Amino acid sequence: MNVWLDLLYNLALLLAASVSVLSLRSFFRKRYMRPAMNQLRSLWHVRLSFYVILFYFGAGFLDLLVIPGKHHSNTVLDFLFSAVPQERTYSAPLARQMTGVKPGTEHQPENQLKGRHILGTDINGYDVFYKVLKGARTALLLAMGSTLISFPIGILLGMLAGYYGGWVDDLIVWLYTTVASIPWILFAVAFLSVFGRSLFWICVAFGITGWVGLARLLRGETLKHKSMDYIQSAVATGIPRWRILSVHLLPNLFHLVLITFSLSASSIILAESVLTFIGIGVEPGTDSWGIMLTESQQELTRSPVVYWIFAGSSFLGILPLVLCLNLLGDALRDALDPRTAQAEGPA
Repeated sequence: MNVWLDLLYNLALLLAASVSVLSLRSFFRKRYMRPAMNQLRSLWHVRLSFYVILFYFGAGFLDLLVIPGKHHSNTVLDFLFSAVPQERTYSAPLARQMTGVKPGTEHQPENQLKGRHILGTDINGYDVFYKVLKGARTALLLAMGSTLISFPIGILLGMLAGYYGGWVDDLIVWLYTTVASIPWILFAVAFLSVFGRSLFWICVAFGITGWVGLARLLRGETLKHKSMDYIQSAVATGIPRWRILSVHLLPNLFHLVLITFSLSASSIILAESVLTFIGIGVEPGTDSWGIMLTESQQELTRSPVVYWIFAGSSFLGILPLVLCLNLLGDALRDALDPRTAQAEGPA
């Protein structure tokens, strides 16, 4: 029974990933997207950022796919690193001996390592590079889970406020102004203290407060598009309002959703690390870059200093992914936002 459940779980993951990739591919292959795509392909830092994001999110996806087993199921990432030996305790990057372990006799070297580790090992002897890749799974789940909650709310309320106006606009503006005035970290502390620190409730906490920026942005763009000819023509022909919003208006605002996702995903990854570092984020035992930062706080005071866990989580985990998401978001905004193209046009 467990084997079949694992297979159905993998099938659902692959189906969701395939639908997402095909949807993005069809959007970027539209005729009006070709100039923007040509501009993005010509920038080397955009291509590099895309491959870095693909690497980390791909590692997180491999840690979600399960290899079915009769008694115990491993992920694909666990299987790929099954040949990497587990040591007894700390070892520095590419070291031959354990850190802080006294050498034994010539025939029984107690501090000898079973293999080489490019980023060293932690206190339990686990490979740090393996733990960095495992942390990408938490980053992927939080980024996708939070946006699945916040983006539908932001898209719906932003478009309704801009299109209908009147008391609907006043109510929605009051709502997102009120939510924006609440400090997110205090809300997260209170929310997670009540409901727990599982990944699901962290996604809910981020999703409840993460829709405000997108709603405000889409409201302004909907107000502008509502007076354009293609919307006025759709209204004059008697097309229902829900169809105007979903078929005519939303595709012309989708580039703003993509830009917001790229920028908000980096903020979510940083927020999780901050919350976990101060003891409010994910539960201990979860593979997370925030957990690695928390553990490295004490390890930096050891003698000799165990620096490689902090370096691995911050400089090889958080920094590359957050930087590349921001670079990609800025490039998408420059290429897809018409106002940027007009500002950079000939004087």
